[in-house]
Amino acid sequence: MEELAVKRKFTNIYTQQFPNAYLKEMKRLDYRIPDKTKPLYLSIAKQIYKKISKKINIIDIGSSYGINSALMKYDLKMSELDDFFLEQEPTIKESKQIFENIPYDDTLDFYQIDVSEPALKFSENTGLCKKGICVNLESESIPIKDMPRSDMIIATGCVGYIGYKAFSNLFELIKKQQSDLEFSEKGPVFAFSVLRIFDMEKIEKTFDHYGYSLVKNDLKPIRQRRFADAEEKHKTVTLLHNKGIDTKGLEDDGYFYADFYIANPKIFESSLITMSEKLKRAAGN
Repeated sequence: MEELAVKRKFTNIYTQQFPNAYLKEMKRLDYRIPDKTKPLYLSIAKQIYKKISKKINIIDIGSSYGINSALMKYDLKMSELDDFFLEQEPTIKESKQIFENIPYDDTLDFYQIDVSEPALKFSENTGLCKKGICVNLESESIPIKDMPRSDMIIATGCVGYIGYKAFSNLFELIKKQQSDLEFSEKGPVFAFSVLRIFDMEKIEKTFDHYGYSLVKNDLKPIRQRRFADAEEKHKTVTLLHNKGIDTKGLEDDGYFYADFYIANPKIFESSLITMSEKLKRAAGN
């Protein structure tokens, strides 16, 4: 995939026992998109909770060390995670105690999917998720026993690395968990960020095939991180220009930018309008 070829690879920092190296590198690159998507995810979660009046099961795809869970459930910021893990380098026990001593939102339960077993183990052992599922969604199916029924599925920064095959595998699992009626009427809400370099056509067709409406929200593009170097910027801007996408005031200024997508069953397509309006308020657009 040509889009992936423009991006710097960070595989080595995702496979360590502790999040220190990951957070150090993300801080260096000013990776702060989880702070930006946090109020968007919480806005949607609040709407779901109001509707179902029970704990919300959230599946976080590409969760790494449980960053979204830490921010959403414990109302933290990326800078506070930096303070916790970069200034003192706590052990697993100390990390768990940090979160145990912070007030948390007990309406949210997180289940996390990632290809990094060490990152998932950290998240499990510190209480950031109920369960971590180590699987490559592009080529593997999740055993039905490993994943609970979900109310919301989120992904920050990994769509593009995962494509339509991953979503197809996910939809097949959800269908097995539910009857046809439940799937069409009670399927989970999806919400995720996607870098502007990625083509969404195949993913959009997959959602449509499974009876879902997927829309790109008309929020302003979200800044993801600084380019690692001049070469990464040049390749990215060139790719976007070849796609006819304007980069003025965005990638031209030295950062990757992402769009935000939401989806739910087509029977509730009209509710996406309401959801989108509330997202604008949450984002301050």
